[in-house]
Amino acid sequence: MKSRKVLALAAAAALSFGVFPHFANAVSDRDIQEKRDAINNIRSKQSAVQEKINDANQEIQKLQSKQKELSEEIKKLDLAVEETSGKIRNLSADIQQTEQDIETLKREIAEVQARIEKRNEILKERVRSLQESGGVISYLEVLLGAQSFSDFIDRMSAVTTIFEADKQIIREQQADKALKEKKEKELTDKLASLQTNLKELEQLKQKLSEQMKQKNQLMAHLKQEEQEHHDKKMALAEEQELLRKQEAAMKYQLQQLMKKKRAEEEAKRRAAARHTYSSGNESAPSESENSSGASSSRDTSNVPPVTSGAFMRPANGPITSGFGYRFGGSDFHPAIDIGKTAAVVPVVAAADGYVFRSYLSSSYGNVIFITHVINGQVYTTVYAHLDARLVGEGQTVRKGQVIGYMGNTGHSTGPHLHFELHRGAWNPAKSNAVNPLNYIN
Repeated sequence: MKSRKVLALAAAAALSFGVFPHFANAVSDRDIQEKRDAINNIRSKQSAVQEKINDANQEIQKLQSKQKELSEEIKKLDLAVEETSGKIRNLSADIQQTEQDIETLKREIAEVQARIEKRNEILKERVRSLQESGGVISYLEVLLGAQSFSDFIDRMSAVTTIFEADKQIIREQQADKALKEKKEKELTDKLASLQTNLKELEQLKQKLSEQMKQKNQLMAHLKQEEQEHHDKKMALAEEQELLRKQEAAMKYQLQQLMKKKRAEEEAKRRAAARHTYSSGNESAPSESENSSGASSSRDTSNVPPVTSGAFMRPANGPITSGFGYRFGGSDFHPAIDIGKTAAVVPVVAAADGYVFRSYLSSSYGNVIFITHVINGQVYTTVYAHLDARLVGEGQTVRKGQVIGYMGNTGHSTGPHLHFELHRGAWNPAKSNAVNPLNYIN
């Protein structure tokens, strides 16, 4: 009797797998464990991203501190340049005054030179007269030719006067020559000194200007570095948010897997009981499909037809850029680009899935991220540069459902759909990216 019951239960179990074919793809403990591992992996990535964000914050603080120190140095240099420029202005004014003095001196020297030349003529004339009259002898002849003592005195006074006049001319001539040489040397030395000082100050100003230029370049470099770190921080924050949404999607999928497994186990239990205690003619109840997501209104014009296979084409249009390296092997394109050939081009979900991110990205523009579980394998699809998004985060979508419209938002050079397919979770390195054309029928 006991062996009959065992045989009956075994037969019921065997029949249950034959009668209910949907158990062939039943959820296994391995599927659930893989989903949990994926969640833990995403959490690990979130921690790594947070560490990078913290590092970026520290770098930004260091750069800001350096900029503050550099600003103080630049202020000191500004004051030094201002002081040097003031000295140059004052010295330039002195040089200008000295040049005016030199012009005045040139006129005075010209007058002195004229007097000297005039005296030279007088002296030359006196020399010729002396040579013609015999010099000193002529003076004696004048004196000895006196007719009386009174005449002698008169002649003596006249000779003395002439002689003194000659001596005065010579003294004035020597004094003017000395004055001319002194003034010329004095002002020439002053001008040379001022020109030397001006040259030194101009060199100092040039040196300070070069230092200012270097400091400004360094400041610009620091600001550029700070901006790069800010951009990196923003990108990391965007990645962190994406991972958080991805984790939520994974958790949702894990809940659905566990719910499905419980339902399958309950169905198996009921099926085994029915086949054991009944004639086996009752048909098993069909499982209801999960369609919790709100479907978008479908634009039936220019919508690609739903095809067989795991994935379908997300939009109509020519492939304008394929998957892989392009531009001579310098750029890896982790997607396919579908060109826009009509005024309105709907974009559809390539497979049943769950929208875990729908937002306006600085690079992707309007973008939708959908996670899919197909035969126990996690996939992620990305629809970028959309003109509009028709589904939000947390929605479930069906294959072929219109989720948006092709556009030209974000870093895009023309209207098109940038479509990525990842075998696994999305990551910034796009290491899970695969060629969508290998998966689309």
